[in-house]
Amino acid sequence: MPIEWQTCPPDPLLWIQWREPLLQLLFTPWLLLPLLAIGFGLVLCLLPWSLPWPWRALLFATVVLLSSGIYSPVATDLMSRWLTAQQPDAVVTASHRSIPLAVLLGRGPQIAQATTAEAARQLHSNAVAAVYVSGDQPSTAQRLLRLGVPPERVSGDSCARTTWENATLTTQWLQRNHPEAPVLLITDPWQLPRAAHALGRQGLTVWPLAVEPRLSARERNRLVLRETAGTLLYRLQGRM
Repeated sequence: MPIEWQTCPPDPLLWIQWREPLLQLLFTPWLLLPLLAIGFGLVLCLLPWSLPWPWRALLFATVVLLSSGIYSPVATDLMSRWLTAQQPDAVVTASHRSIPLAVLLGRGPQIAQATTAEAARQLHSNAVAAVYVSGDQPSTAQRLLRLGVPPERVSGDSCARTTWENATLTTQWLQRNHPEAPVLLITDPWQLPRAAHALGRQGLTVWPLAVEPRLSARERNRLVLRETAGTLLYRLQGRM
C-alpha cells in the first residue's frame, strides 16, 4: 500500500526567496558583524549627538562586542532557555479520548533521524494511531517504514515551507482523516514552542514532545538563532 503523500508545485513568493539568504547572513559572523559595525558607525557619525567621540567609540566597541556574543555557547544556552519558556502547556480535555496523531515537521535529515525514531517508538507502543510528516521529503516517510511503521499509518506533504504552513496543512489533513484527534507534536526543543503555538492557533489540542538530535555546537547555535528570530517574528505577527 503506497504512502499518502501530497506534493505541490513551487510557489514563487518573494519573501520565501529572501528568507534563506537573510538567515544565512545571520548565521555568518564574518558577514553580519562588519555590516553591523558599518551601520552603527554611520549612525554614530551622522546623528547630532552631544556625546564626546571617546564615548562614541566606547559605545561602538560595546555594541560590536555584544553582537558577536550571539554566537557563543553562553548565548546558545540563554536563547534555548528563553525558547523553552515560550512553550505552551499541553492541554488535555475530557473530550479528547481518542489516540493522538504524531506530527513531524521538516527540519533536515539530522533532526528527522531523531523524530522518526521517536514517532516509530510511540506507534509501536500504541501511543499514537498514525504519523503525519509535514513540509519534508518523502525520504523521511520512507525512514519510518524502515523502522517498521506500516505504510497505511504514514502520510505527509512536501508543500509546507514555513511552520505556519505546517500547522495549516496538518490541520486540513486531520479534518479529513482524523477529525478532533489530538496531536503529539514531535520536533526539536527549539522549534517546539513556535510550532505548538501555530498548531494550537488552528484549534488543535497539542501535546508537545521534544527530541534533541546529536548536533555540533555550531549547528545548535544556528538552530537557536533561527528559532529565536522566528519566535520574535511570530510574536510581532500575533501568532503566539
